[in-house]
Amino acid sequence: MKKLILPIFCGVLLISSCENKTANKVAFDSEAAKKDIESWQEQFETAVKNKDSVAFANLYSEDAIRMVPNSTEIQGRSTIQSSVVEPFKFIGSTDLVTTDAFGNDSTLTCSGTYQHYLPDGSPLEKGKYISIFKRIDGKLLVVRDIWNSDSAGK
Repeated sequence: MKKLILPIFCGVLLISSCENKTANKVAFDSEAAKKDIESWQEQFETAVKNKDSVAFANLYSEDAIRMVPNSTEIQGRSTIQSSVVEPFKFIGSTDLVTTDAFGNDSTLTCSGTYQHYLPDGSPLEKGKYISIFKRIDGKLLVVRDIWNSDSAGK
């Protein structure tokens, strides 16, 4: 009987010391994440409407990559800033609509649709996108971005 006490004691100690780590975690707040993405999208739309390449680029991380349709990828915030100057000359505004978002407190993936308009308000292009966000110094920034048009290639 004495030989069984030590193994039983060790077993009980082992089981009782195992803590359910997931029970102590704070649940991911998907509603707060959606609000953060909506805020980011409003800033994006405002930067496009105001043709503000600096504000636009500041929505991206320093090492962000934009995967542009039919072109090479654009790497880095400063390159992103210079890459939007020309398109801003003919895009009047943009609407973004999130169709799905998932992730955790540090990284979010968002997919949705976009619509570009000419300065006179007429439709220019519509398509879909996927963006990957990271929280960097508390701010939600895009680290990867890819999109394509719903229009047939020309």
